[in-house]
Amino acid sequence: MTQIDAPQRFVLLDGVRGIAAVAIVHRHAEAFFGRPEASSYLAVDLFFALSGFVLAHAYGEKLAGRSATPFAFMKARFLRLYPLYAIALLSMALFFATLYYLDLPTPIDDLHRKISLAELAFALLTGVMFLPAPFTLTPNGALFLISPAWSLFNELVVNLAYAIKGARAGTKGIAVVLAASAVVLIFAAFHSGKLHLGFRWHEMYAGMGRVLFSFFAGVLIYRYRRVAMEVRLLLATLCLIIVGCVLSVPIEDDIRPYYDLLFVLLGWPLLLSICCAIAPGPWVARLSDFLGTASYAVYVLHIPLLAWTVFLFPALTEPEFAIYAGSVFIVVTVLLSWSLTVYFDQPVQKRLKRWLKAGASGDKAKASSLPEGV
Repeated sequence: MTQIDAPQRFVLLDGVRGIAAVAIVHRHAEAFFGRPEASSYLAVDLFFALSGFVLAHAYGEKLAGRSATPFAFMKARFLRLYPLYAIALLSMALFFATLYYLDLPTPIDDLHRKISLAELAFALLTGVMFLPAPFTLTPNGALFLISPAWSLFNELVVNLAYAIKGARAGTKGIAVVLAASAVVLIFAAFHSGKLHLGFRWHEMYAGMGRVLFSFFAGVLIYRYRRVAMEVRLLLATLCLIIVGCVLSVPIEDDIRPYYDLLFVLLGWPLLLSICCAIAPGPWVARLSDFLGTASYAVYVLHIPLLAWTVFLFPALTEPEFAIYAGSVFIVVTVLLSWSLTVYFDQPVQKRLKRWLKAGASGDKAKASSLPEGV
């Protein structure tokens, strides 16, 4: 075993995030793979935990020491999420507009009726503001044109709470949040039979329970992590395999609430604690870096990509082609997402960071030029 200093980027966590994103794509690609029996929706809870850990690493000390304001933090979060989200939002709006002008019903869930332009315009407006709509046009009754955006909305809410109070909260305060949200999750799991909740209005309480528990578990794990990392090749590989297995194994309905609670309350925090303390070998690191780079784009873009693919090439969903076409769709989605991230999003993010720094420098210059007492 070789010990190394703590990195600025936890590469193995990138791999975990990437595998979780692919599991979500597989789940939503029902046209190719059929209705999923696995608890792959638990990838969202893993995303929340990873987000809490990474944001505590990147911003925790700055927010706690007030060298970064909640406003500056939230502005950075919106700008980080928005460029790829905007592409997905416009693509999905164009999809529904195309259905309207071709006089076709929406093929989603049980709606199967022609949508109105007023509905589409309102959903687009709320989507632009990262707010849920009062109705649904998208899979599973989600309240955003980009259905995965429900989790981004929940995360932004908890990001604001973290910026205002959570970054300076002590262990006891965070433990209270974890305990209260765990109670909500236990109730929700047994009331609904699973934790695949949070994307409809009547499930909002469960969605907030999911993000509060996992996000602040990630924050706490970061605070108590082992600083020196060990290179553990086999263990790092095993962690990635475990993530894939947990999210893909079919689960019977009678044990599903127990399974979901086990991994949300214990499994994911334990996995995160292990993964943040070890470094993978070179080839696992390269794979993790690739998957992590693509992961956000995969998550936010796969719904419009799936909608357009099924609409333009319906023959691909025929039983004799579906599994093969679905596998190709996942590979193409990951490759396209990586390319968009590297050649579009990352350059845009660099420009936005320079703009944020320039704005902050300008604010400081203005403040220093003010007369004393103003």
